[in-house]
Amino acid sequence: MKKNLSIILSLTALVGVVVLAVVMVCLNVSLSKVSLDTFIGVMVTMIGILVTFAVGWQIINALEIKSKLAEIEKIKADVNTQQSNIDKIAARIAYDAAINRSYTLHKMGEYIKAFASTLEALQNCLLIDEYEDLDILLSNLYANATGAHTIRCYESECQFIYEKDELIRKSPKYLLIKDRYEEAMKEYNKWPKIPIKDKKEVKK
Repeated sequence: MKKNLSIILSLTALVGVVVLAVVMVCLNVSLSKVSLDTFIGVMVTMIGILVTFAVGWQIINALEIKSKLAEIEKIKADVNTQQSNIDKIAARIAYDAAINRSYTLHKMGEYIKAFASTLEALQNCLLIDEYEDLDILLSNLYANATGAHTIRCYESECQFIYEKDELIRKSPKYLLIKDRYEEAMKEYNKWPKIPIKDKKEVKK
């Protein structure tokens, strides 16, 4: 629309100049025959026309900007929706991986690592709005907490458990699991967990 209007205005101005030149040539008009009042009247009229065009142009610009902003808002909403879907897919993948890892570690007797993996699964379960597995997760969490009584954890494991615990407690859906979750955490903390330094990698 703006492009078409620009072409129209340019053609109008060009035609006006050509017509004025033809009139002056054909009628043999000289500046000496133009009175001051006529000159001022013509100039005021032209200024009025230019101001009208300028105001109209600004209105068109404002309408176009408003239209573009509406398009940007729509794109932003679509992007946010897509991002939300991607986050849920990522949480679902992380949940599946964490719960499978927790079962494997529990069977191996690695109860602290299994406890940490169950916490991770629980955190992601709250993100994906699927609550069917919450009962199983909370039961597993308590079982791993009981098994971890006499096992010492490495610093990185303790830090990981602390971070997941913070995320779970800050979840808007924490009230769904609050009582049983705190019971499991109380069971886990029955024996003081003094962290030990992580194993250093053997240098080759």
